[in-house]
Amino acid sequence: MQAVFYVDGFNLYHGLRSKYGRRYLWLDLESLAGKLRADSDVLAVRYFTAIVKGDPEAARRQETYLGALARHCPAVTVHRGHFKAKTPAPCRKCGHPWHCRCDPPIRYKTFEEKLTDVALASHLLEDTATGFRDLSVVVSTDSDFTPAIDAAVRIAPNRPVLIACPPGRVSPRLLNPAVTAFPISESFLRGSQLPDCIEGPHARHPGFNRPDHWSMSGAE
Repeated sequence: MQAVFYVDGFNLYHGLRSKYGRRYLWLDLESLAGKLRADSDVLAVRYFTAIVKGDPEAARRQETYLGALARHCPAVTVHRGHFKAKTPAPCRKCGHPWHCRCDPPIRYKTFEEKLTDVALASHLLEDTATGFRDLSVVVSTDSDFTPAIDAAVRIAPNRPVLIACPPGRVSPRLLNPAVTAFPISESFLRGSQLPDCIEGPHARHPGFNRPDHWSMSGAE
């Protein structure tokens, strides 16, 4: 069978961080997909994410990782959303959402992720409706995907939909009985790390190196 993977980048990231710190963030998604479906040919891995705002160092690490995936994993395509400024968050001291009563006043800028969930659901349904490959694997436990997964099952009841649960995440409640959920094991994560150094696309490119912040020592 030929499989298509749909990876919710932030659900996977937060699961990895909560369970293993930063140990496995330099993750080879194509290799992991192959281990999760060893009896299938992995034809496509669609990775949905957005570059964080307000933390330039974290954004640089993300860009390095996306560059490494593009260079090393031909089956992986990256689908980018974006972060949008949210309504001001309450002050962490006085709790007032609009006019901080602290002296001096404290302002907090927050952001919310946009478009990535919609893009994942849309690609899942489009691939299902057009008969693209034989089965779908959703790497996420976000219950917001439940309606799209249910629709995929209705559109193609003979086309399996599986859910690969990131570490520290449990499968969504009220899961369609036609859908199978299973955990991603640590051994698969450990065996699916990108090379520490990945050659750049040309001689003048410095290449892509595992960020020190993401070392295998497991630092939090």
